[in-house]
Amino acid sequence: MKGINYTSIFSGIRTEVKNEINDLRNYVRRLLFPLYLFPIKIVTYSIYYIVRFLIKLAYRTLKLLVLAIIWPFRSFNNFLKTFFWGGIFLYFAFTEMRFNSLVERYGGYGKFFCPEWLTTKKLKRSVVRVVGGLTEGSGFFVGPDEILTNFHVIADEPSPKIIFPDGSFVTPEMIRGNKDADLALLYIKDKHPDLRFFFFSPENLKSGEPLISAGYPLGTDLSGEVTVTKGIFNSIRRSKKQSTDFLQTNISIIEGMSGGPLTDQCGKVVGVNTLGLAGISFFISSDSIQTLWPTFTEQDIANINVDASVSPEDAVRAYYTYLKARRMEEGFKLFIK
Repeated sequence: MKGINYTSIFSGIRTEVKNEINDLRNYVRRLLFPLYLFPIKIVTYSIYYIVRFLIKLAYRTLKLLVLAIIWPFRSFNNFLKTFFWGGIFLYFAFTEMRFNSLVERYGGYGKFFCPEWLTTKKLKRSVVRVVGGLTEGSGFFVGPDEILTNFHVIADEPSPKIIFPDGSFVTPEMIRGNKDADLALLYIKDKHPDLRFFFFSPENLKSGEPLISAGYPLGTDLSGEVTVTKGIFNSIRRSKKQSTDFLQTNISIIEGMSGGPLTDQCGKVVGVNTLGLAGISFFISSDSIQTLWPTFTEQDIANINVDASVSPEDAVRAYYTYLKARRMEEGFKLFIK
């Protein structure tokens, strides 16, 4: 076996390099001299070499394409190799296209890898019932001690009940809201930071992206845990009469689910359950909620107005009103008086 002649190889490389250097020198000399032709030469030479390069590129590309077409038919072995590697290429190409399609549907790579069961688990342990005077609904934590719901759920009820999934209940210490926007914020005494949800702008949602809604259909008439339903995002609807934007989905929501959260795959709140029809529903946008937050007041919130001094019947009515509101101290003061 003959050894490799490295001397001849390096000699050939040196010769090629010298030839290239000489060609470059000649090119520069022709380009620069005479100087008065330099502006014309810089344009013509550039065009010439660009056209020359493109012609060579087209020729070699065509040649490569012809060879690629002919190669599988030169032998049966070549045909089998082409069939094998072509099949692998098509498989991975199809897989990549399918994966990108799924990622797009779920709203991006970040949401694609969010486990839906974790979001469902948090919704089931965090969404609460809100029981008003004549209506019932749902609510969810937007702060350690702040629960968001629809205003119509607590309208005309100064002491709504907040019932947790474990059956325990509290009454809010304070209520603030915006009647026109149909939003209310209930403040409770104890803090629950682990139950809090965070907002996500619906402007970043993509059409067809899956969304999850939670609430208590039919209120306390239907016992059991929170109902979690899934649908897809359709579009953002902007109201001409109201200062709120609405998200349209194909999720079906009914009475009792008002005030519940609408979340994305990762559990970020994008809206609040508001209105549902057959196969279509509308949710107040999370962007509108945050914009309207400073407008929440106690102006339209119902207050307890009782006068125990009018008659014994009014005293009894006042006592049970305070008892219902869990304001025990004020109720027992009636007996002292």
